[in-house]
Amino acid sequence: MKSIKNIWKPENFQGRYKGKEYFEGWYFKIVDKNGENSLALIPGISIESKDKRHSFIQINDGNSNKAYYIKYSYDDFIYEEDKFYVKIGNNVFSKEKIILDIDHKGLKLKGTLEFNNLFEWPVNFFSPGAMGWYRFLPFMECYHGVVSMNHDIIGNLTIDSRNIDFYKGKGYIEKDWGTSFPKSWIWAQSNHFSQENNSIFISVANIPFLSREFNGFLIGLLYDKKLYRFTTYTGAKIDKLKYYDRNIEISVSESEYILNVNIIKNNTTRLISPKNGNMNGTVEESLTSYIDVELKDKNNNVIFKDTGKNSGFEVKGRLI
Repeated sequence: MKSIKNIWKPENFQGRYKGKEYFEGWYFKIVDKNGENSLALIPGISIESKDKRHSFIQINDGNSNKAYYIKYSYDDFIYEEDKFYVKIGNNVFSKEKIILDIDHKGLKLKGTLEFNNLFEWPVNFFSPGAMGWYRFLPFMECYHGVVSMNHDIIGNLTIDSRNIDFYKGKGYIEKDWGTSFPKSWIWAQSNHFSQENNSIFISVANIPFLSREFNGFLIGLLYDKKLYRFTTYTGAKIDKLKYYDRNIEISVSESEYILNVNIIKNNTTRLISPKNGNMNGTVEESLTSYIDVELKDKNNNVIFKDTGKNSGFEVKGRLI
């Protein structure tokens, strides 16, 4: 029964009964108040088969453009069934806080960060999270959840010899689980606009569905405490998707609003991604990119226009 209830709690661990070709990972993006220090922390599990499985913590340091993939035993992965609580080794992850105690091949990362004033993606009976009714389908290649679009951070981290104060910094939490990442996708996120507490999340991906494929998308803009949603399942459509050498332009629309974004790539770091449960794929991720955002109503009145800094950005393959 608890596993059924977890459909409406996408932040919780979903893989209790998975024995092969399965991955699950949570993504924490943290940036200090001045935007000078940014980290992505990704705890998760990889199950290729019953005999080939492990847990891991992956780290992207936006300052040094270095990435770390730290393997742990699968038995080091501990979780709570009825809430989001994950422990890997001496490290704890939840939507309220993270506790880090890592000493691995030249990386020392220790400290505690607390998260307050979370803005969680709305969940209701017919739409259990960011994926909407697609979450009920049992054969999707990859499922996605947005745990917090935006929240405040309190605490300090020591990274090697650097002590970083994250007080009044900003954070974002999401997660993925399933068999594999899509063969091609675009992902971007920022909550560092000129006005506090605004945030954007963009995901466009190739979705295999029965015997066909299509470009599915989940986009959320949090502005003035309101979440503007542009998603495949709500009937929104992509009007423009153009690739350039250093940027990608996307325009989407729905019945009331039009959203234009221009994602500008900065320095990237290579991260590990899942394929058939095994962490043997790669993707380039930036934590220092920019997102130009413009939200208009159907009368062409501009509601919101700004540039998000300290933006996460990934692009893999090419969507058609």
